[in-house]
Parts: sequence; structure tokens; C-alpha cells
Amino acid sequence: MLPLFWQWLLLLVTIEALVLLGWKKPSLLIPFLAGAAALEISITWYPSLGGLETALGGDVSLVKLTSIALILAALARLCRRRDTRRELGALVNSWITWALVIYVGVGGVSVLYSADRHKTAVEVIRLLVLLALYLAVGLLSQGKQKLLPLYAVHTLGCLLTPLVIFEAATRHFIWQQQFAEGVLARPPATFVDANILARYLVLALVANLVLQYFAEGWRARSLYQLAMAALAGALAATFSRSGYVTLAVVFILLAVLVPRRKILLPLGLLGVLAALILAGYPTMLQRLLTIKEGIGALDAQRQYLVQAAWAMFREQPLTGVGLGAFQTVFLAKYLFMKTVEDGATLSHTTVMTIAAELGLLGLAAMANVWAALIRLIGRTRRRLGREEWIVGAAYGLWILTIFISSQAEARFFEEPLLWVSMGMLYRLSLGGAAGGAEKT
Repeated sequence: MLPLFWQWLLLLVTIEALVLLGWKKPSLLIPFLAGAAALEISITWYPSLGGLETALGGDVSLVKLTSIALILAALARLCRRRDTRRELGALVNSWITWALVIYVGVGGVSVLYSADRHKTAVEVIRLLVLLALYLAVGLLSQGKQKLLPLYAVHTLGCLLTPLVIFEAATRHFIWQQQFAEGVLARPPATFVDANILARYLVLALVANLVLQYFAEGWRARSLYQLAMAALAGALAATFSRSGYVTLAVVFILLAVLVPRRKILLPLGLLGVLAALILAGYPTMLQRLLTIKEGIGALDAQRQYLVQAAWAMFREQPLTGVGLGAFQTVFLAKYLFMKTVEDGATLSHTTVMTIAAELGLLGLAAMANVWAALIRLIGRTRRRLGREEWIVGAAYGLWILTIFISSQAEARFFEEPLLWVSMGMLYRLSLGGAAGGAEKT
């Protein structure tokens, strides 16, 4: 923890830098946010802001500050430029935006019957802020900068790799020291949890393969392949089963969606590397194989959380207990299910969390979001050339990565990179057009 003086100084410098960037080059805030997502440790950099932290939904972090800067930059552009207001009209009229609004609306309605109205109201406000972030990305992103978020995530992933290896080798964690205890040390690096780190590394590996495709010359491709090996090694060190499975599923889909030699060759190399890592470290293979035994083998903690979510869903199948109210209801009615003394009381599985909190209405709203995303991806593939489609596929696979991994560590709609990916995908789907309603 930094001394208080340095915390305030760093906060002021961060705000000044974001204001300057938002005024001069607002579109660059998007890759800046993508990189900032790797620095969850930034909550220890800034001072406590009291009641303002409640409005921000928790501790001050670089991601939250950058998100606010992005939204304000988009508002400033709306006030100055008429063409941006036309673009906003087209964006608001798109199928994906309406699907997101419907989901947020279902959560908003749950305030009326929620078991914890305060928490529900806080969660609705957070979703509204993230919806505004998606709109800001859709308005501020530029076609010529379509690769910058991929570069940002890839660069931060590579920079974190030495730290991950150091933590795994020494059991000296720079943050969240409790994860160094026990037989299996799982380095979280700058994240709150090793599974979230693994998610970010998978995103970086997707970015790596796409950037390899665009790399010119054997030297550049060789550097990307070395980076790919380092990222794969760091992912292995997290011992994240959800990370391993997500990587496998996403890369199989990448091979199907982009069956190009410049993608397939690195994929094959990564497959060989993964096989060598698993063969060389039996502990990793043994941990991975526990998945086949069912959800009960994954984690006793997740098992009772899923059972509690199912019980909540059965009790109120249509509407659920209210957005964000899972923990309140669990502590009040289902604490007897808790089989781990120091276990979690927050749900870790996105689908079950939505089922418990929003019932069938929430599940239908989430399915509608996925339908809109599939429609958007199909539209992108029809309208764009090969290179633009590959970039669009990368953002689509980022969304899928976040969704798959969220079944083990939640944070789907709560993940800022999800909304960034959707905003970038929407902008790419325009095929260079400045606007135009999607529903026509």
C-alpha cells in the first residue's frame, strides 16, 4: 500500500492524464482501458474517497477512472458534433443495443420485488454505466485503430508473464498473498484471482494469433510466436481449469471461423506446446482431468453455490430473487448448504447466478443478447473483407472467452472488456459506414 500522499498524487496524475487524453485523442482511451483491465491491483494505488466510492460501485481503480473518462469524452463529442449525434441514433437503434437495454431493464424491474433492493439498485446503476461505456466505445472507436485494443491486451499480457512465472517459482505474491498458501500456489499477479488472470491471458493469446496474421516478415512472426509460448507458460502456471478449457474451445472456434494457413500454423504450434507442458507437469494434467468427474469435483465451494442458486430458481422460477440479491438470500435462507467454513457466499457461475437472481426472464434476456450478438457477427462476416472479418472474429471470441470463463468465476456482464468488445464489434460491422439504422 502506497503512503497516503503518493496515493493522492497518483490519483491527480491519473485524472489529469485521462482528461488530456480524452480531450486530444479520445479514441485512444479504448485501448488504454483494455490495458488497464489487467491492473486490478490499482485499487491499492488510490486513496479512499468515502461516499464517492459507493457511487463508483466500490474501490477506485484505473478501469473505473478510464471508463468514466471514456463516457465523458463521448458526451463531449455528442455536444460538439452533429454527425456523432446521428451515429448515436443508429447505435441506439441497433439490435444489440436493444438486447442490452432489455437485459438491464429486466434487472431494473427486479428492484420492485428484490430481496435486497439496495444491492439491486447498485447493480442496475453499474449496468447502466457499463451500457454507457458500450455506447461510448461504439461512438469513439475508429476503423484505422481497430487493432489497438488487441495490441493493448497482448502487450499487458506479455508484460505480466515474467511476474506470473516469478510468483509461481517463489511463492512471493505481490498481491493477494493468501493464494500462496497451500499445496498448490496459483499466482494472481495483478488480478484479484488466478482465474481472472487466466481469462486475461486467453484474451492475450487470441490477440496474439490475430496480430500474427497481420505481422509482416518472419522476424515479426517469430517474436509473436515467442510471446505466444510465454503467454501459454503463464497460463499453465495459473492452474486454472476454466482457463485451459476456455483456451481449447476458443481456439477450436478460431480454426473454424478463420481457416487460414497463417492462423492454423500458430494454432498447431500452440497445441504442441500445450501437450509438452501437460506431459512435463503431471500436476497440471491431473488438475485438468478433474473436470470430467462433474461439477462436484471442480470445487466444493462452487458445488454448494450452484445448489443454492438452483434452490432459489426453483422457489421463484419466473422472476428470481432480484439482481445482485444472491448473497443476501443465501445468507438468510441457504447458509446451511455451506460446506466450506471460509467458503464464498457470492455465486461464481454466470448462468446459475442469472437464473437465481432474474429467473426465466433474465435467462431469456441473456439469450436475446446472444441472439443479437450472433446476428451482429453474421452481419460483420457478410459485409467485411477478409482482414476486417478476422478482427471482428477476434472481438467475438473475446466475448465468448469472457462468457465461458464466467461459468467458473462469474463477471460476465460485470466485465468492462465485454462491453468494449461489443462496442468494437458493432463499429466494425458498419463496414466503414458512418451510421445507418440496423433494423431496416
